[in-house]
Amino acid sequence: MAAEKVYEKLKELSIPFEIIEHEAALTVEEMEKVLPEMDAQVCKNLFLRNQKGNQHYLVVMAKEKPFNLKEFEQKQGLGKLSFASEKRLLKYLGVPSGSVSPFGLINDSTNHVIVYIDQDLKQCDKVGVHPNINSATITFKASDLEKYIKSLDNEVYWVKM
Repeated sequence: MAAEKVYEKLKELSIPFEIIEHEAALTVEEMEKVLPEMDAQVCKNLFLRNQKGNQHYLVVMAKEKPFNLKEFEQKQGLGKLSFASEKRLLKYLGVPSGSVSPFGLINDSTNHVIVYIDQDLKQCDKVGVHPNINSATITFKASDLEKYIKSLDNEVYWVKM
């Protein structure tokens, strides 16, 4: 099971976490309807590609924050970006649409995906993201997000969104 691989990695890294099981939720809006009240900042996760299709990016930010693609392109100096297809999502993160999260990086064996995280998440005590399935949410310390990503050797940047 996809989530089991994530749970094992978190245990290996000594990252404490809680699992909240719920009805499947494909979007942040759906998550808000099925998640119980919790003391964690739920994140939205966006999977992008450059115009040539030879570089992919995972953007992680607070669920209520608006995302402006053009502004992100300009601030990061990445050129023209677009949302990546489900085929690319499966190839690089090993998850279907609606299950995107930093935990998909566990399937990125070539460390191809570059991660951009909203620096405001550093102010949160806990964050919540899918564990590669959209019928559960894992909550854990926001400070452990970078620890997890760095353990996989992906490039990670904390940026102002």
